[in-house]
Amino acid sequence: MTDLEHVLIDDNDTLAELTPVISAVLRKPFLTEEAEPDLYRRARLQENELRRWFQTTLGWRLKISAFGRYVRLFKRRDRPPMDRNPVPSEQGGKSSVLVLTLLCLAAEQLWRRPEITFGDLQREVIRTCAAESSRGELPAFNVVTQAGEPRARAEQHRRAFVDALMLLQEWRIITSDGPLASAGTTVANDVVITCNPERLNDLLAAPAISQLQIDISQPHTHIPKLCEDQSDLPDHASESQRDLQRRHRALRAVIDDAVVVLDGEGSEARYLASPGGRRQALHAALTAEMTCVVRRDLWLTVDPGGRSTDLEFPQPRSITGQAALLLVRWLNSNEATAAVSEEACQAVIGEAKANNPEWAKSYRSTATLKTLTREALATLVAAGVLTQTSHHPPMWTATSAHAYWRVRVTAAEQHDEPPLADSLFDHQDGNRDQPR
Repeated sequence: MTDLEHVLIDDNDTLAELTPVISAVLRKPFLTEEAEPDLYRRARLQENELRRWFQTTLGWRLKISAFGRYVRLFKRRDRPPMDRNPVPSEQGGKSSVLVLTLLCLAAEQLWRRPEITFGDLQREVIRTCAAESSRGELPAFNVVTQAGEPRARAEQHRRAFVDALMLLQEWRIITSDGPLASAGTTVANDVVITCNPERLNDLLAAPAISQLQIDISQPHTHIPKLCEDQSDLPDHASESQRDLQRRHRALRAVIDDAVVVLDGEGSEARYLASPGGRRQALHAALTAEMTCVVRRDLWLTVDPGGRSTDLEFPQPRSITGQAALLLVRWLNSNEATAAVSEEACQAVIGEAKANNPEWAKSYRSTATLKTLTREALATLVAAGVLTQTSHHPPMWTATSAHAYWRVRVTAAEQHDEPPLADSLFDHQDGNRDQPR
C-alpha cells in the first residue's frame, strides 16, 4: 500500500475534519488569522496532518507560521494555467498584467522599507519604471498626465497601482492607516503603509530570482528554472520516484484544472486511467470538496467554490458563450467531423446569424465574425470540449465532453416582441443547457 493510500484510507476521520481547511487553502493559498480565524485555528491544531496531505497527495509544500499567524500553500506547477491570475476580492475581476507588474515592484520597495507613505512608494515605483521602460523591460508608468497624452492613461495607471496595493491588503501583507480605494483612484499621499516582512517573504511560491541563475531577457526560461524540482526525472531515477512524480502530476491536474484530457500519451493519463489512480484522484477531489465527472477520454472537475479555476461553462447569456454552445450543438449532430476547422465553425455561427438577424448585431462583418469564432473556440478548448491538434493550419479535435451538454436554440417569431437581450437562447427557464 502506498503512502497516499495510507493517508486516504487510514485517516478518513481526520481528513473529514481537514476538508474545510484544504478547500479554503486551495481557493486562497495565503490564509491569515485575521481573515479566517476559525480555519487558521483548525490548521494549527492539525498542522502535521495538513502538511502531510498536501505533500503526499500533490507534492506541494505547506507552511503554517505561528509567529506570522498565516498558512501559506506553495502551489507551483511546471505547466501552470496561463488564463488565470489573482483577483482583488471575491467579487472582483481578473488583474491585468500592469497590476501584477506594479504589485511586484511595490513589494520590492516594501521589502526595503516596511513602513512607507503611499506617495513615497508610488514615486519609487515611477522612478524604477522610468529607468527600465526605455529598454522595454518594464512598462511606462506615470500617474500624472504628460503633454500629448490622454488623461485616461494617467487615471488607468493610478487605478492599477491602487489595485496592486489592494491585492497585498486583501492577503493581509500590508495595512494602512487610511483608505486605499474608498475614494476611487484618489489616495492621500500621506497614508502610511506598513508591511509584514515575514508574510511578504513567503508571498513568493518559488525561490527569489536573485538566488537563481536566470536571464531576465529570456522569460520563456523562467518557469522551467523556477520549477526545476518538477522537471522530468533523469534516466537513473528509481521506479518509486517515477511513480511518485506521475501521481503528483496527475492529482495536481485533477485538483487544479477544470478539465484533464486523457490523450493516452502522457503518464498522467495512464495513471488516471488505472483503477488505483482513478480511486485516489476521486478521493483527493472529494477531500477538497470537488466533484469529478469521469468520462472515457477526459475528467471534468466540478468546482462550485472556484478553487481550481475561474472557468464558467456554459455562459448562455454572453454572445461568445452562445456561439460556443452553437458549436457544441453542431458537434452533437451528424455534421461534425473528426477534425474541426476554424472555417467550418465560422460557417456554423454565420448560418445561425443569417437565420436570426437580431442576434449578435455587433458582429456584422467577416472580420468580427472571425473574432467571435476564435473566442468561441478558445472557450471550448478551456472547457475541454475541443483540443487543438494543429496550429498550421489550426485544427481541433472534439473530446467526449460535448456529449455532456444538450443545447436547445429558440428564435423569436416574426410577430413577437424583439428579445430584450441580444440572445439566441430561451430565457424563460433556467434549463437552457442540461447535462445528458
